[in-house]
Amino acid sequence: MIRKLAVAVAALILLYLGYLGWRVVEERAAVSGKVDAIIARADPDELALPPHRIAALIRIEDPTFWSNKGIDLSTPGAGMTTLSQGLGKHLFFDDFEPGFRKGELMALTRFALYPKVDKDRTLKAAIANAYLGTSRRQAVTGFADGARTWFNKLLSQLSDREFLELEAMLVAPDMLKPGRGDAERIERVKRIERLLAGQCHPIGLRDVMLDGCA
Repeated sequence: MIRKLAVAVAALILLYLGYLGWRVVEERAAVSGKVDAIIARADPDELALPPHRIAALIRIEDPTFWSNKGIDLSTPGAGMTTLSQGLGKHLFFDDFEPGFRKGELMALTRFALYPKVDKDRTLKAAIANAYLGTSRRQAVTGFADGARTWFNKLLSQLSDREFLELEAMLVAPDMLKPGRGDAERIERVKRIERLLAGQCHPIGLRDVMLDGCA
């Protein structure tokens, strides 16, 4: 009985690995075009973010972005989802659901997105395709759309504090969006500011709310 169970489990693992291999090959052929399409329709302000805002975004959301291969499971505060994986959710899935598909997302990000798309294009697409909650039952997609929707401004017109408010929403957009999670969002902005100033450090990988900076 135990032997049959082990054989069945091994067969399932092999089938899953075969499925992942097929998905990687399929997506490697298409991912560069998908990324270029996102960049082509991006708002010009998203493609011209000042360096200090890009640096702040990376420092908070994916500190090892420039050096990692789409996966980072060790940097304090980074959480389980890199900027590359955040983009991958939309590149590789029609409707990504956390759980079992997380492994597939990581594999596709590492072996399809990372080898075929350079970091600069990945970052531009991630910024243009970021999910920033819903308004009037419509998804708010990209930082430019977020600026218009939540601040009634162009992205280039946002103050640094307002930009950090958009950034603060990324970990839980519908919970932290204006009109619903104002107190929590502002508190996370304060924690982000302390972290950027070098006044504190996250407590472990999963400290995406920056409790270490409370």
